[in-house]
Amino acid sequence: MHSHWLPRRIIVSPGPVEGRADAPPSKSYTHRALLAALLAGGVSLVENPLWSGDTLATLEAVERLGASVESRGRVARLSSPGAAGLSWTPCIDAAESGTTMRLVTAVASLLDRPVLVYGRGRLHRRPVRPLLEALAGLGVRYLASGCCPPHSVQGPAQSGSTKVDAWGSSQYLSALLILGAGLPGGLEVSVERLESRPYVDVTVRVLEAFGARVERSGYSWFRVAGGLRATRYRVPGDWSSAAPLLAAGALAGRVGVAGLDPGDPQPDRAVVEVLREAGARVRVSGSLVEAESTGRLEAFTACIRDSPDLAPLLAALAAPACGVSRICCADRLRLKESDRVEAVLDLLHRSRVEARLAEEPGMGLCIEVRGRCGRLPGGVAYSSHGDHRVAMAAALMGLASEKPVVVEPADVVAKSYPGFWEALRGLGVALAEG
Repeated sequence: MHSHWLPRRIIVSPGPVEGRADAPPSKSYTHRALLAALLAGGVSLVENPLWSGDTLATLEAVERLGASVESRGRVARLSSPGAAGLSWTPCIDAAESGTTMRLVTAVASLLDRPVLVYGRGRLHRRPVRPLLEALAGLGVRYLASGCCPPHSVQGPAQSGSTKVDAWGSSQYLSALLILGAGLPGGLEVSVERLESRPYVDVTVRVLEAFGARVERSGYSWFRVAGGLRATRYRVPGDWSSAAPLLAAGALAGRVGVAGLDPGDPQPDRAVVEVLREAGARVRVSGSLVEAESTGRLEAFTACIRDSPDLAPLLAALAAPACGVSRICCADRLRLKESDRVEAVLDLLHRSRVEARLAEEPGMGLCIEVRGRCGRLPGGVAYSSHGDHRVAMAAALMGLASEKPVVVEPADVVAKSYPGFWEALRGLGVALAEG
């Protein structure tokens, strides 16, 4: 795999950006494709996978459950005995990947011996109990000391029906759908409250590409049947990782990102409309998306219920904008890789930008940002709070500043986009290890 430039501490200098970058492969699709290939059996080829901290955790889990992966380059050749022949492993390390932790918990419940799922960092503060309770409805036994990992599951899960409250994470439902595709008799799932709905559509897309049959009634009821088969699957571009590059263009020049599908259900494609509302020029031509600064950003309002990963980036856009921007539907931000509510407020306060929290009817928790209507002062050190999305947002604030800024720790971008700093350099951003 390619070795990336990942300094622990980085200095970002303000200046114009110009150029074009390729969208990295989608993290969400890579997770799901690896697990679908594991359950399908035979030899599958996953083309254009993302190799990042999170997806490597899923890859390791897939290997521990019996798959053999011959290449980890641009194509992953995955050979597996299928859902009926999974290997038992006593424990699975999900590292800091919430997606790995939840999706693999469901897959491990196919086994008739207990499997411990654990991780590190804030993973042990990221909820999983609603998924465990849904699995219990399928005959799975579990042990958990509270809301979050570590926990163990012991199956084998049975075909049938269950229900899940997916307010805390759409990954609870995605995990059950993936499990259902591996059960001989399939699975019906009734859903109470569901956030980040488009990620469920991503899961369905991947399962159908591997041969599963999915019936549904909106987002309240799903039936998934197996029939997974080995296949050649290509991972699409990642809107979540393309978003900060497009935001860089809106803040400081012109940036094009190639390899994006405007019709993809990934919810972070909403960045296009937010950038337009903020006054940037945005052009979409096939798989190429371009964002260009007009010299002045305006205040905007965005509900991030389906796209919480955009929150730090939107704060970076709101900081130099004119007027009061509102980043709403932010209630679940405290459950991410950091407490993103506090992390975003910290970025803004260090930038001498006024910000406060407010509750809005129908919009939940909002972060209200009174922009400076011009460049930020800079000359500050930003903490990424160990969060990849916050590190990227801090870099954007550096582009919008009068003086260079420091981002630390900066290597946390490896969780989702190991090539982020190199992509910024390729767009003309002055970066120095410091």
